Amino acid sequence: MVESEGRIHLNPDIARVVCSVTGSETEAKQFSRPLGLCGCCPPPGKPLVVVYELDTIRERLGDTGWGTDPGIWRYGALLPVLGLPPSYAPDVGLTQAVRSESLTRENGVDLYLKNEGSNPTGSFKDRGLAVGIALGVACGAKRFCLPTQGNAGVAAALFSTRLSLPGCLVYMPENYRGGLYHREAELFGAEVRFAGANIAAAGKVMREAHADELASGQLVDMSTFFEPGRLEGKKTMGFEIVEDFGPGKLPDWIIYPTGGGTGLVGIWKAFQELIALGRLDPTEHSLPRMVAVQSENCAPVIEAFHRGLDHVEPVESEGTVADGLDVPGAIMGHGILATIRESGGTAVAVSEVAIIDAFRVLGRNGIAASYEGAATLAALRKLRADGLVAVGSRVLLLLTANHFVSLGREST
Repeated sequence: MVESEGRIHLNPDIARVVCSVTGSETEAKQFSRPLGLCGCCPPPGKPLVVVYELDTIRERLGDTGWGTDPGIWRYGALLPVLGLPPSYAPDVGLTQAVRSESLTRENGVDLYLKNEGSNPTGSFKDRGLAVGIALGVACGAKRFCLPTQGNAGVAAALFSTRLSLPGCLVYMPENYRGGLYHREAELFGAEVRFAGANIAAAGKVMREAHADELASGQLVDMSTFFEPGRLEGKKTMGFEIVEDFGPGKLPDWIIYPTGGGTGLVGIWKAFQELIALGRLDPTEHSLPRMVAVQSENCAPVIEAFHRGLDHVEPVESEGTVADGLDVPGAIMGHGILATIRESGGTAVAVSEVAIIDAFRVLGRNGIAASYEGAATLAALRKLRADGLVAVGSRVLLLLTANHFVSLGREST
């Protein structure tokens, strides 16, 4: 779409889009259709990553700080799409990191929580889908689809509706029929279909059923990392973390519940961009160590990390109460593992019992978080018991959704 006042358009400061594996470049200003996976790696390809003209952006921003637009659009200088209607997503993002006095005492660390449950559909998926849907439209997309086990499908439906697009085509596993996520997605205009036992099976059916539409670009697959916009939206958490804590007082550890890993990779990308802008100095400011958390019942990232692999190999999931962690593979596994290792972090698997117990502990402490968020507390307990996280460390837990999504799932 041609850039013009009042119209959705690409950020003119995009330098290029590159393959996350090979670094092969695509000139952003030549886009005439929605972005998918790369074409340089074996099918289906690997995720693409947006690169900006950071020198130009640094000069433009100067010392004045970020913009004044609401929510995540405050960071519009480093988002790939601009010109959204004011009503599109002003309520997404700007969740504060809040210190928990009670959990600080219980765990012997200086503990902060970043709770994403206040986003419009109740989870951090809103960040990625708000940007991903908008980026797709800027590149000519007319309709979107994705397989989901929950929040992503709801968010994609919401933002499709806010741009008056045809209802998002959402594929869910068979056992989600009639459940909370099904009802929510339909509320926001989605056309919901059911296939398979899990998200991988639902996605396979979706791509086979709509192969021609996907190939022509009439329909855009919004699966995790299947286009670069969701990563760009999720990275705004990193910008907020630096603003909340300040460059000199960043958390020693950020513990993140990892399914597809978009937020983990995104937060680290944000830190690297801030370094390039001169707002973080790694010689003076210690960057957080990133921790990926998964359930013992589905832990492909943890297995790959401890085996020393540079990619994630799929596993057979045994199922987990934390739907967002029930991801048996990771198309951006190489990026997740690189983030963990570059940051000096680690990867830890926690039991289902530990997740459920942590969920109840959060509730007793007045904290509204999902099972995925509870997994971060379970991981902190394990890391403390193993001596990896020292007494008094500053720790940030990413609570990726509110408690309703977990309680709602239990009722189905």
